[in-house]
Amino acid sequence: MLICPSQDIMEQCFFEVTPKFVTAMATVSHLSQFQPPLGLQLRGAIVAWALRLVLIGSPGHISPHREPLQKQAEKGLQRMLQELLREDPSAGHLVGLLERMAYWMHCRWADVRARTVSLSSSLLQFAGRLPSFKIVNEAALGHLLVQLALSLADPVVSIRAQAREIVGQLHSMLLCQRGLHSKRKEPLWRADPGQLRKEGYQHLVHVGEVFWKHLTPEQRETYLEGAWEAAVCLGQEWVREGGLLLLYSLLGRAHEVFQEEEEEDDIKRSLSAHLYQLCRGRGVPQEIGALLPKTDD
Repeated sequence: MLICPSQDIMEQCFFEVTPKFVTAMATVSHLSQFQPPLGLQLRGAIVAWALRLVLIGSPGHISPHREPLQKQAEKGLQRMLQELLREDPSAGHLVGLLERMAYWMHCRWADVRARTVSLSSSLLQFAGRLPSFKIVNEAALGHLLVQLALSLADPVVSIRAQAREIVGQLHSMLLCQRGLHSKRKEPLWRADPGQLRKEGYQHLVHVGEVFWKHLTPEQRETYLEGAWEAAVCLGQEWVREGGLLLLYSLLGRAHEVFQEEEEEDDIKRSLSAHLYQLCRGRGVPQEIGALLPKTDD
């Protein structure tokens, strides 16, 4: 009963963040500390609405006098999600939260993508500090890895840097929960300052190479499904290219679409050609063909 006013306030704030909306998120944060926990449907509705409103911000350019409120809302959203995660510290809950943010992580607005990647990083760090949090055997981990790794191809340099940090966090968490220790720090992100797009391509390929041996068969399956969905989606071109490279790299066939000695423009043409073939379902490896929708003869 106590949560209804906060939900009503969120629904009333349709177009922009308001002080009442920030207060409502703080109320949800406090209520999450009491039992019984919030119902899944109510929690999902509150999270979806808060993510949309705070990550997008107000329509158009945020005026200087609204910037403090926007920053306050971003901090409030982060705390609310952390408290909800503390209430339900399951891997499925974290995966659900991060996958809700995937759309905003790959949208066409750079400022929205930057906010989303930053929030994703903070949630992953927070979850890793929760004693009861275990993600090592969660099948959806493969799909989640794809959603986070796609930002390695983001056109914005700062977002790519954040993506490298997030993927590194996930790798460290996975090794730790499996009781493994690497003698060298991985992933190893090679720099190519003169060809930043190519650098992103290299990093995407590296993800498949590094994570392959640590994923369970179920996780590999969800990874491949997620990468294929990204490659054939109607979203940003860099998202589709990223999906293709993640797909081929996990199968150990990245060399078929990416040659390190090639120039950026040549690599891009190769990726475009393979994306075209993939969408038509022609000339693709058998492992990838198995992911394609079945059609009647």
